[in-house]
Amino acid sequence: MGNCPCRDVAKQKMKLDSKISETDFKDIVISIAKRYGWLVHHDLPSMNRRGAWATHVQGDTGFPDLFMVHPFQGGRPLVIELKAEKGKLTPGQKIWLNACEMAGCHAAVWKPSDMEYILYTLSNPRA
Repeated sequence: MGNCPCRDVAKQKMKLDSKISETDFKDIVISIAKRYGWLVHHDLPSMNRRGAWATHVQGDTGFPDLFMVHPFQGGRPLVIELKAEKGKLTPGQKIWLNACEMAGCHAAVWKPSDMEYILYTLSNPRA
């Protein structure tokens, strides 16, 4: 795997599994993915006129947090829903993950306690 500084960050965060926020977890996963050359897509929420945060969707809700493709190594696209350690999937998220898996993507739910598997997956795009 080489000397990825992301690995040290990930190990430190593994100690905080029960306390890490989904946002912090997302930032770590994206950092690791970028380190290993993945193209990453994530939709960010924005603030509306009333001052409330929302992610505007046209179509079906529940699309996973990350869509990742490795441009040089091939392999299946990753469609990942990130959750804090005690987070639960919504019905819409379950539908999207199942549909993406049936369409040939590797669809999964990742939690902070999955960090060893996440590091393995992102460092081995064809695995």
